[in-house]
Amino acid sequence: MKTKTILLILALAVGIFNACKKDHAPAIDPPSEAGNDKINQLLGNFTDNYETFKSGKWLKSGDKIDFDSVLWYIDGAINFNYASGHYSFERIHKDVIYVEVTVDPDMKSLLTNVFESYNESLLRIGEKYYDITGEYKKFIMATVSDAGPLPDGKRKLRVTTLTGTGLATQSGDFGVDESYKYFNNSMYNCTGEIVNNGAPEIFETKLLEHFDTPPPSGCRYFYVGTEDSCSYNYLDYRINPSISLTNYLDYKIFAAAEYVSTITETTECLEYNQNNNGIHEMQFYFDHLVAFANEWVNQQNSLIKKSYARSVIESDETGNADSKVIFHKPKLFFKLKIQSCSPGNPYFPTE
Repeated sequence: MKTKTILLILALAVGIFNACKKDHAPAIDPPSEAGNDKINQLLGNFTDNYETFKSGKWLKSGDKIDFDSVLWYIDGAINFNYASGHYSFERIHKDVIYVEVTVDPDMKSLLTNVFESYNESLLRIGEKYYDITGEYKKFIMATVSDAGPLPDGKRKLRVTTLTGTGLATQSGDFGVDESYKYFNNSMYNCTGEIVNNGAPEIFETKLLEHFDTPPPSGCRYFYVGTEDSCSYNYLDYRINPSISLTNYLDYKIFAAAEYVSTITETTECLEYNQNNNGIHEMQFYFDHLVAFANEWVNQQNSLIKKSYARSVIESDETGNADSKVIFHKPKLFFKLKIQSCSPGNPYFPTE
Protein backbone atom coordinates (compact mmCIF):
# COMPACT_ATOMS: atom_id res chain seq x y z
CA MET A 1 0.00 0.00 0.00
CA LYS A 2 1.54 3.30 -1.02
CA THR A 3 -0.39 5.94 0.85
CA LYS A 4 1.03 9.43 1.11
CA THR A 5 -2.34 11.13 1.67
CA ILE A 6 -5.78 9.86 2.50
CA LEU A 7 -7.68 9.88 -0.78
CA LEU A 8 -11.20 10.48 0.40
CA ILE A 9 -13.53 13.42 0.86
CA LEU A 10 -12.30 15.56 3.72
CA ALA A 11 -15.37 17.21 5.17
CA LEU A 12 -15.25 19.70 8.02
CA ALA A 13 -18.63 20.40 9.57
CA VAL A 14 -19.16 24.13 9.94
CA GLY A 15 -21.20 25.71 12.70
CA ILE A 16 -21.13 27.84 15.81
CA PHE A 17 -21.77 26.05 19.09
CA ASN A 18 -21.40 26.95 22.73
CA ALA A 19 -17.74 26.52 23.74
CA CYS A 20 -17.28 23.86 21.07
CA LYS A 21 -13.91 22.78 19.76
CA LYS A 22 -13.13 21.45 16.31
CA ASP A 23 -9.94 19.58 15.53
CA HIS A 24 -8.82 20.65 12.08
CA ALA A 25 -6.86 17.54 11.22
CA PRO A 26 -8.44 15.68 8.30
CA ALA A 27 -11.40 13.50 9.16
CA ILE A 28 -12.74 10.90 6.76
CA ASP A 29 -16.46 11.42 6.57
CA PRO A 30 -18.23 9.12 4.09
CA PRO A 31 -21.28 10.50 2.30
CA SER A 32 -22.63 7.03 1.52
CA GLU A 33 -22.27 3.30 2.10
CA ALA A 34 -19.44 3.39 -0.43
CA GLY A 35 -17.60 5.79 1.86
CA ASN A 36 -18.24 3.52 4.82
CA ASP A 37 -16.87 0.56 2.86
CA LYS A 38 -13.87 2.59 1.70
CA ILE A 39 -12.90 3.36 5.29
CA ASN A 40 -13.18 -0.30 6.23
CA GLN A 41 -11.00 -1.14 3.22
CA LEU A 42 -8.35 1.45 4.14
CA LEU A 43 -8.17 0.23 7.72
CA GLY A 44 -8.18 -3.40 6.61
CA ASN A 45 -5.27 -2.70 4.26
CA PHE A 46 -3.38 -0.91 7.03
CA THR A 47 -3.92 -3.91 9.32
CA ASP A 48 -2.75 -6.35 6.63
CA ASN A 49 0.38 -4.27 6.03
CA TYR A 50 1.01 -4.09 9.76
CA GLU A 51 0.90 -7.89 9.92
CA THR A 52 3.36 -8.03 7.01
CA PHE A 53 5.62 -5.61 8.91
CA LYS A 54 5.42 -7.78 12.04
CA SER A 55 6.38 -10.86 10.04
CA GLY A 56 9.54 -9.12 8.85
CA LYS A 57 8.48 -9.10 5.19
CA TRP A 58 7.71 -5.39 4.85
CA LEU A 59 9.82 -3.96 2.00
CA LYS A 60 8.34 -0.52 1.31
CA SER A 61 10.72 1.11 3.73
CA GLY A 62 10.66 4.52 2.03
CA ASP A 63 6.91 5.15 2.08
CA LYS A 64 5.76 8.08 4.23
CA ILE A 65 2.45 9.58 5.31
CA ASP A 66 1.71 12.99 6.81
CA PHE A 67 1.24 13.38 10.54
CA ASP A 68 -2.54 13.91 10.35
CA SER A 69 -2.80 10.58 8.56
CA VAL A 70 -0.63 8.95 11.24
CA LEU A 71 -3.20 9.98 13.85
CA TRP A 72 -6.10 8.86 11.67
CA TYR A 73 -4.70 5.42 10.86
CA ILE A 74 -3.62 4.53 14.40
CA ASP A 75 -6.94 5.77 15.82
CA GLY A 76 -8.96 4.02 13.12
CA ALA A 77 -7.05 0.72 13.21
CA ILE A 78 -7.38 0.36 17.00
CA ASN A 79 -11.14 0.84 16.77
CA PHE A 80 -11.56 -1.13 13.53
CA ASN A 81 -9.83 -4.15 15.06
CA TYR A 82 -10.84 -4.05 18.73
CA ALA A 83 -13.83 -1.79 19.47
CA SER A 84 -17.08 -3.52 20.35
CA GLY A 85 -19.19 -1.18 22.40
CA HIS A 86 -22.82 -2.07 21.87
CA TYR A 87 -23.71 -2.95 25.46
CA SER A 88 -25.48 -1.32 28.37
CA PHE A 89 -22.57 -1.13 30.77
CA GLU A 90 -22.71 -0.81 34.52
CA ARG A 91 -19.38 1.00 34.66
CA ILE A 92 -17.10 2.83 32.21
CA HIS A 93 -13.34 2.72 32.81
CA LYS A 94 -11.19 5.50 31.37
CA ASP A 95 -7.47 5.22 30.72
CA VAL A 96 -4.80 7.25 28.93
CA ILE A 97 -1.55 5.94 27.47
CA TYR A 98 1.18 7.74 25.54
CA VAL A 99 3.37 6.59 22.66
CA GLU A 100 5.87 8.28 20.37
CA VAL A 101 6.24 8.50 16.62
CA THR A 102 9.19 9.82 14.61
CA VAL A 103 8.46 12.59 12.08
CA ASP A 104 10.68 14.42 9.63
CA PRO A 105 10.90 18.24 9.25
CA ASP A 106 7.94 18.12 6.83
CA MET A 107 5.78 16.41 9.50
CA LYS A 108 5.78 13.11 7.66
CA SER A 109 6.49 9.69 9.11
CA LEU A 110 7.79 6.47 7.61
CA LEU A 111 5.14 3.76 7.55
CA THR A 112 7.56 1.55 9.47
CA ASN A 113 7.54 4.13 12.27
CA VAL A 114 3.72 4.25 12.16
CA PHE A 115 3.53 0.45 12.48
CA GLU A 116 5.92 0.59 15.43
CA SER A 117 3.79 3.23 17.17
CA TYR A 118 0.59 1.31 16.45
CA ASN A 119 2.16 -1.84 17.89
CA GLU A 120 3.26 0.05 21.00
CA SER A 121 -0.26 1.47 21.36
CA LEU A 122 -1.79 -2.00 21.34
CA LEU A 123 0.66 -3.24 23.96
CA ARG A 124 0.10 -0.28 26.29
CA ILE A 125 -3.68 -0.41 25.86
CA GLY A 126 -3.56 -4.14 26.55
CA GLU A 127 -1.73 -3.54 29.85
CA LYS A 128 -4.49 -1.18 31.00
CA TYR A 129 -7.25 -3.38 29.61
CA TYR A 130 -6.15 -6.53 31.42
CA ASP A 131 -5.79 -4.62 34.69
CA ILE A 132 -9.53 -3.92 34.63
CA THR A 133 -11.63 -6.49 36.43
CA GLY A 134 -15.31 -7.17 35.97
CA GLU A 135 -17.70 -9.33 34.01
CA TYR A 136 -18.78 -8.65 30.42
CA LYS A 137 -15.63 -6.60 29.82
CA LYS A 138 -15.62 -4.93 26.40
CA PHE A 139 -13.32 -2.40 24.77
CA ILE A 140 -15.49 0.50 23.65
CA MET A 141 -13.32 3.12 21.99
CA ALA A 142 -9.91 4.73 21.56
CA THR A 143 -9.17 8.30 20.53
CA VAL A 144 -5.69 9.24 19.35
CA SER A 145 -4.57 12.86 19.46
CA ASP A 146 -1.38 14.89 19.21
CA ALA A 147 0.18 15.58 22.63
CA GLY A 148 2.96 17.81 21.31
CA PRO A 149 6.60 17.69 20.18
CA LEU A 150 9.37 15.67 21.77
CA PRO A 151 13.16 15.88 21.33
CA ASP A 152 14.90 14.18 18.41
CA GLY A 153 12.16 14.82 15.85
CA LYS A 154 9.36 12.91 17.57
CA ARG A 155 5.75 13.62 18.43
CA LYS A 156 3.92 12.40 21.51
CA LEU A 157 0.58 10.71 20.91
CA ARG A 158 -2.16 10.61 23.54
CA VAL A 159 -4.44 7.55 23.37
CA THR A 160 -7.62 7.88 25.44
CA THR A 161 -9.58 4.66 25.91
CA LEU A 162 -12.96 3.56 27.24
CA THR A 163 -13.70 0.04 28.49
CA GLY A 164 -17.04 -1.13 29.84
CA THR A 165 -17.73 -3.76 32.49
CA GLY A 166 -20.90 -5.25 33.84
CA LEU A 167 -24.37 -5.06 32.38
CA ALA A 168 -26.61 -2.19 33.41
CA THR A 169 -29.17 -3.42 35.91
CA GLN A 170 -31.71 -0.82 34.88
CA SER A 171 -32.49 0.71 31.50
CA GLY A 172 -34.95 3.32 30.40
CA ASP A 173 -36.04 6.17 32.65
CA PHE A 174 -34.75 6.51 36.20
CA GLY A 175 -36.89 4.79 38.82
CA VAL A 176 -38.34 6.50 41.86
CA ASP A 177 -36.04 4.48 44.14
CA GLU A 178 -32.82 5.54 42.32
CA SER A 179 -30.73 8.33 43.78
CA TYR A 180 -27.13 9.43 43.29
CA LYS A 181 -24.76 11.96 44.82
CA TYR A 182 -23.86 14.85 42.54
CA PHE A 183 -20.08 14.19 42.65
CA ASN A 184 -17.81 11.69 40.86
CA ASN A 185 -16.63 8.41 42.38
CA SER A 186 -19.28 8.28 45.07
CA MET A 187 -19.17 4.95 46.90
CA TYR A 188 -22.75 5.24 48.14
CA ASN A 189 -26.07 6.51 46.89
CA CYS A 190 -28.35 8.75 48.93
CA THR A 191 -29.76 5.88 51.00
CA GLY A 192 -26.35 4.42 51.89
CA GLU A 193 -26.30 1.58 49.35
CA ILE A 194 -22.95 0.83 47.66
CA VAL A 195 -23.08 1.97 44.02
CA ASN A 196 -19.45 2.98 43.16
CA ASN A 197 -20.75 5.71 40.85
CA GLY A 198 -21.96 9.24 41.35
CA ALA A 199 -24.41 11.08 39.11
CA PRO A 200 -21.73 12.22 36.57
CA GLU A 201 -20.58 8.64 35.87
CA ILE A 202 -24.18 7.44 35.67
CA PHE A 203 -24.91 10.14 33.09
CA GLU A 204 -21.85 9.17 31.02
CA THR A 205 -22.87 5.52 31.01
CA LYS A 206 -26.51 6.25 30.21
CA LEU A 207 -25.58 8.58 27.35
CA LEU A 208 -23.54 5.80 25.74
CA GLU A 209 -26.49 3.45 26.12
CA HIS A 210 -28.91 6.01 24.69
CA PHE A 211 -26.91 6.86 21.56
CA ASP A 212 -25.41 3.43 20.86
CA THR A 213 -28.22 2.17 18.62
CA PRO A 214 -28.20 -1.53 17.65
CA PRO A 215 -26.26 -2.31 14.45
CA PRO A 216 -27.60 -4.73 11.84
CA SER A 217 -27.36 -8.38 12.79
CA GLY A 218 -23.77 -9.63 12.58
CA CYS A 219 -22.32 -6.12 12.43
CA ARG A 220 -20.94 -3.57 14.86
CA TYR A 221 -20.23 0.15 15.00
CA PHE A 222 -16.91 1.82 15.74
CA TYR A 223 -15.76 5.43 15.84
CA VAL A 224 -12.93 6.88 13.79
CA GLY A 225 -11.22 10.17 13.04
CA THR A 226 -10.80 13.47 14.81
CA GLU A 227 -13.10 14.47 17.64
CA ASP A 228 -15.16 17.58 17.97
CA SER A 229 -16.18 18.56 21.48
CA CYS A 230 -18.56 20.95 23.17
CA SER A 231 -18.44 22.16 26.78
CA TYR A 232 -21.46 23.51 28.64
CA ASN A 233 -21.60 26.07 31.46
CA TYR A 234 -24.67 25.87 33.70
CA LEU A 235 -24.82 29.69 33.83
CA ASP A 236 -25.80 29.75 30.16
CA TYR A 237 -28.77 27.44 30.66
CA ARG A 238 -31.29 28.99 33.04
CA ILE A 239 -34.75 27.40 32.77
CA ASN A 240 -36.62 30.64 33.42
CA PRO A 241 -34.49 33.82 33.58
CA SER A 242 -37.43 35.82 34.89
CA ILE A 243 -37.71 34.01 38.23
CA SER A 244 -35.47 34.19 41.27
CA LEU A 245 -32.64 31.72 41.58
CA THR A 246 -33.48 28.47 43.35
CA ASN A 247 -31.42 25.40 44.14
CA TYR A 248 -33.76 22.94 42.45
CA LEU A 249 -34.17 22.48 38.70
CA ASP A 250 -33.36 26.11 37.95
CA TYR A 251 -30.79 25.15 35.32
CA LYS A 252 -30.63 22.52 32.60
CA ILE A 253 -27.31 21.49 34.18
CA PHE A 254 -27.08 20.60 37.86
CA ALA A 255 -26.05 23.54 40.07
CA ALA A 256 -26.77 24.76 43.59
CA ALA A 257 -25.53 27.75 45.57
CA GLU A 258 -25.00 28.25 49.29
CA TYR A 259 -26.13 31.87 49.01
CA VAL A 260 -29.60 30.66 47.96
CA SER A 261 -30.05 28.10 50.71
CA THR A 262 -27.77 25.88 52.76
CA ILE A 263 -26.20 23.07 50.75
CA THR A 264 -27.01 19.85 52.57
CA GLU A 265 -26.79 16.15 51.72
CA THR A 266 -30.29 16.53 50.28
CA THR A 267 -29.09 19.26 47.95
CA GLU A 268 -26.16 17.07 46.85
CA CYS A 269 -28.52 14.18 46.11
CA LEU A 270 -30.23 13.83 42.73
CA GLU A 271 -33.42 11.93 43.41
CA TYR A 272 -37.16 11.71 42.84
CA ASN A 273 -39.74 14.17 44.17
CA GLN A 274 -37.39 16.42 46.08
CA ASN A 275 -39.38 19.22 47.74
CA ASN A 276 -42.51 17.47 46.40
CA ASN A 277 -41.76 18.65 42.86
CA GLY A 278 -42.91 15.39 41.22
CA ILE A 279 -39.74 15.30 39.10
CA HIS A 280 -36.81 12.88 39.12
CA GLU A 281 -33.75 15.11 39.04
CA MET A 282 -31.57 12.46 37.39
CA GLN A 283 -34.07 12.18 34.52
CA PHE A 284 -34.43 15.96 34.31
CA TYR A 285 -30.70 16.61 33.86
CA PHE A 286 -30.15 13.52 31.69
CA ASP A 287 -32.88 14.57 29.24
CA HIS A 288 -31.19 17.94 28.83
CA LEU A 289 -27.81 16.29 28.16
CA VAL A 290 -29.46 14.21 25.42
CA ALA A 291 -30.96 17.40 23.99
CA PHE A 292 -27.54 19.11 23.99
CA ALA A 293 -26.03 16.20 22.03
CA ASN A 294 -28.90 16.09 19.55
CA GLU A 295 -28.70 19.85 19.04
CA TRP A 296 -24.99 19.63 18.23
CA VAL A 297 -25.53 16.81 15.73
CA ASN A 298 -28.48 18.54 14.08
CA GLN A 299 -26.70 21.90 13.75
CA GLN A 300 -23.89 20.51 11.61
CA ASN A 301 -24.01 22.17 8.21
CA SER A 302 -22.10 19.39 6.50
CA LEU A 303 -24.00 16.69 4.64
CA ILE A 304 -21.85 14.23 6.54
CA LYS A 305 -22.81 14.04 10.19
CA LYS A 306 -20.62 13.12 13.09
CA SER A 307 -22.34 11.25 15.91
CA TYR A 308 -22.28 11.44 19.68
CA ALA A 309 -19.33 9.31 20.85
CA ARG A 310 -18.63 9.90 24.55
CA SER A 311 -18.80 12.42 27.38
CA VAL A 312 -16.84 13.66 30.36
CA ILE A 313 -19.04 15.12 33.10
CA GLU A 314 -17.08 16.54 36.00
CA SER A 315 -18.42 17.71 39.35
CA ASP A 316 -16.91 20.87 40.74
CA GLU A 317 -17.31 23.54 43.37
CA THR A 318 -16.21 27.14 43.76
CA GLY A 319 -16.10 29.55 46.66
CA ASN A 320 -16.59 28.66 50.30
CA ALA A 321 -18.92 29.32 53.22
CA ASP A 322 -21.77 31.58 52.08
CA SER A 323 -20.49 31.77 48.49
CA LYS A 324 -20.07 28.04 47.82
CA VAL A 325 -21.48 26.77 44.50
CA ILE A 326 -21.59 23.10 43.43
CA PHE A 327 -22.22 22.18 39.82
CA HIS A 328 -21.61 19.82 36.88
CA LYS A 329 -19.30 20.57 33.94
CA PRO A 330 -20.46 18.47 30.93
CA LYS A 331 -18.27 18.02 27.86
CA LEU A 332 -19.64 16.04 24.92
CA PHE A 333 -17.52 14.49 22.15
CA PHE A 334 -18.47 13.64 18.57
CA LYS A 335 -16.77 11.37 16.01
CA LEU A 336 -17.55 9.64 12.76
CA LYS A 337 -19.53 6.43 13.31
CA ILE A 338 -18.69 3.54 10.97
CA GLN A 339 -20.36 0.18 10.48
CA SER A 340 -18.27 -2.97 10.18
CA CYS A 341 -19.64 -6.44 9.59
CA SER A 342 -16.39 -8.20 10.47
CA PRO A 343 -15.91 -9.30 14.09
CA GLY A 344 -13.63 -7.32 16.36
CA ASN A 345 -10.67 -8.98 18.07
CA PRO A 346 -11.52 -9.40 21.78
CA TYR A 347 -7.86 -9.83 22.81
CA PHE A 348 -5.12 -7.23 22.85
CA PRO A 349 -1.56 -8.48 22.25
CA THR A 350 0.79 -8.81 25.19
CA GLU A 351 4.57 -8.48 25.25
